[in-house]
Amino acid sequence: MILLFKSAFYYNKVLLVLEGETDISFFNANAYNDRIHFDSPCCGKPEVIQAVNDIRRIGYDKCYGICDADFDHISGVRYDNIYFTDFHDLEMMLIAGGVVDRFIDSFTKHSYLIGHDRNEFKRNLKGSILDICYSIGILKWLNYKHDILLRFKGMRYASFITVNNESINFSLDDYINHIIGRSGRISEGYDFDKIKRDYLELFSQGADKLHVCNGHDFMHIVSMVFQCGLSTERNMSKEKVESHMRIGYHSELFKTTILYGCIEQALGERT
Repeated sequence: MILLFKSAFYYNKVLLVLEGETDISFFNANAYNDRIHFDSPCCGKPEVIQAVNDIRRIGYDKCYGICDADFDHISGVRYDNIYFTDFHDLEMMLIAGGVVDRFIDSFTKHSYLIGHDRNEFKRNLKGSILDICYSIGILKWLNYKHDILLRFKGMRYASFITVNNESINFSLDDYINHIIGRSGRISEGYDFDKIKRDYLELFSQGADKLHVCNGHDFMHIVSMVFQCGLSTERNMSKEKVESHMRIGYHSELFKTTILYGCIEQALGERT
């Protein structure tokens, strides 16, 4: 990226560094401007922050990063020249933007909804998934706050979630045990009882779900639901769900977000 911006073509552009390739596609579709160049180290948040710092250190001050907020909003964490998603991550912005309704309308069998109130069905299904994502997110937040060394990447959702069409059940004890069991050695003083006790205390604080829920968890649970009998397409992977929801998102809605305002501000500072 550094060599790229030494060329005359790119020198006057604003560089926005993103976390991954799919983010580049999203921002080109929803925030394209010929004065912006989107790029990515295709690694993650720490690498974006480091890349922005490195590029600015050599004197290119038209460089900013865009990262998932994760738990930084509710923890009051900020980084220089880094813009956060409005909610926990980009996927939660899509979910807040109404794409889930369109997905449900597109992939629920008409015959399954006969005798149901469609709007109530969508509202209840979204609410159930969001509630479970909140339950999942609380443990991730607890880990973030106290560095318990729990490992979530690659967790097996079926170990603690059962799905039968729109009926979704979550077991907190199975979830905690599953994560502890795959984490190896966790921080001293923590065991199942301590983690569950601290979890329930954090859960009771009633933090904003859009800041606690992880959009990837939401998409995965949607994929589990839409592999059941209610779905018109049973081969519904998480990747397919995310792709459909990104396509279903409207750029005009993105222009109402705080993040879009930050991008506009970056462009305004360089006019």
